[in-house]
Amino acid sequence: MKEPKGMFLVAGEPQTVTDTRRKILAEFEDLEFYEEGHKYILHGREIEKSVSGIGHEFIREPFDEALQAARYAQRHGNTPEYWIERWRCNSFRATTLGTKTHAYGESLGYLKAGHPEMICPEIRSQYNAAYNYLAPIHPKEEAVEKFIESLPPSYHLVLNEAKVYSGKNPDAGQNLKTLICGTFDMLYYYDGEGCPEKAGFVVLDYKTNASLESEYNRKYRKTLLPPFDDMIEEDLSLYTIQLSLYSLMLEDIGIPVLCRKIVWLTGEGDCRVIPVPDVSPRLRRVL
Repeated sequence: MKEPKGMFLVAGEPQTVTDTRRKILAEFEDLEFYEEGHKYILHGREIEKSVSGIGHEFIREPFDEALQAARYAQRHGNTPEYWIERWRCNSFRATTLGTKTHAYGESLGYLKAGHPEMICPEIRSQYNAAYNYLAPIHPKEEAVEKFIESLPPSYHLVLNEAKVYSGKNPDAGQNLKTLICGTFDMLYYYDGEGCPEKAGFVVLDYKTNASLESEYNRKYRKTLLPPFDDMIEEDLSLYTIQLSLYSLMLEDIGIPVLCRKIVWLTGEGDCRVIPVPDVSPRLRRVL
């Protein structure tokens, strides 16, 4: 039988890891992604909704760039156009750094699993084959290295950067009504360290934001729209929704997710692993 594209093996890994990797790649191999334009194509049709954008649909007052720029210019001087340009340049810088950091994390994960051939092309210049070393050249990449090195032997890599989409549950009553797609950063299998009842799959996602929480919104209890009106409007809440979406897409093909964790990478070269709750039952009700 032909192996799905992207399939690889890791020496000594549990069979459930191998089988799960093969299953995910086979189930979602019909989903195509094009970096230019950040487009997902399924059976010739572009999917409009992505996992990363769903959380923003529950924001009460979406950011109005022109209005906020006018207000900012009144308080701080210069023109609204000046501040819009500044914001967009800062956003581009942050997005570019985030993309490169994710590529480093993907590459280092595969290198540690024994597959240097899977290092991303844009990161390959940082690889020293003689020492099997992938050099971090930014504090956020150093934070990735710390995270990967901190993973215990009980954690086994299943996949990095795997594409998934909704609607795979044979029980149509559980399917999302909305077709949504996305790419999760990491899926690991925790083997339970001798206790099979504790074993399970862990969805993890790198985040490079300067902050995940909003002091202002917490102070004034500015929350998301129902059914997430118990959650503060901030990146931490949006990412909680995001990781639950990835989880339910995996669960729809029979892969139970044990937990979801954000790996927050700081500009000081440190990382913080933050468990987030499962809100997938709410997502199934509203999407």
